Amino acid sequence: MGSSSASPGILGQSRYALVARSLCDHINADRYPIGTLLPTEVALCQQFGVSRTTLREAIRWLSDRGMVSARRGIGTMVLAKQPATRYVHAVDSIADVFQYAKNLRNPIVLSTHEFDVAVADEELLRGAAGQRWIRMELTRTFLGDTTPLLYAQVYVPHMFGTIAQLAPTCSNPIYTLLESEYGEQILAVELEFGAAPIDTRPAQMLHVAPGSPSLCVIRHYFGSSKRLLLVTVSHYHPDRYSYRMRLDFNPQLSKRP
Repeated sequence: MGSSSASPGILGQSRYALVARSLCDHINADRYPIGTLLPTEVALCQQFGVSRTTLREAIRWLSDRGMVSARRGIGTMVLAKQPATRYVHAVDSIADVFQYAKNLRNPIVLSTHEFDVAVADEELLRGAAGQRWIRMELTRTFLGDTTPLLYAQVYVPHMFGTIAQLAPTCSNPIYTLLESEYGEQILAVELEFGAAPIDTRPAQMLHVAPGSPSLCVIRHYFGSSKRLLLVTVSHYHPDRYSYRMRLDFNPQLSKRP
């Protein structure tokens, strides 16, 4: 089930990812032209040597990106040769919180500003009033794309100031610079999700109209002794990002009083 080219947005080497990659290649090569139906589920399972569950995950991936449309009683129709750059972020563990960054260009830092934390900043920066921090503005885009996926404000204590200079050279999440440059290990991350009309500045950077709905994710990164090391406030393009999380039921926990 090899592939000669890597389709954008498919992470890892899971069975369903390999099937999705192969189907992308077949669609791009016009083996399955736009407007035609893919082979039946039974035929595709036999072709790739996978279960129906695995095949359905691959078809779901293609469907999420607008490449195919699966309808009961009709089949799966090919709609497009290339997946849309909208990214569905599946989270199964804390490591997956940062998974999407593997598909992004290095950050573009728009501005850097040093400031003394005021009372108005205390809620976001967890009571750091009087301390000196650095705030960066940045955007990130998908590889092979030019429209920003996100606009973010990044806050770090002043002692970690070189991060502002290093960020444009870092293809990994910003928090990894704390570990590589300062030896500060991230031990916990708190995430807060919200939906609100996007303000003028983020809207301008994301090329959308002010007031458009946007997903805002606030992340607080903590090191040892619950020390706050990094805060990011990210606004995502309304049409280019969604977030999916899976929670597994643990029957042992349900037995606790």
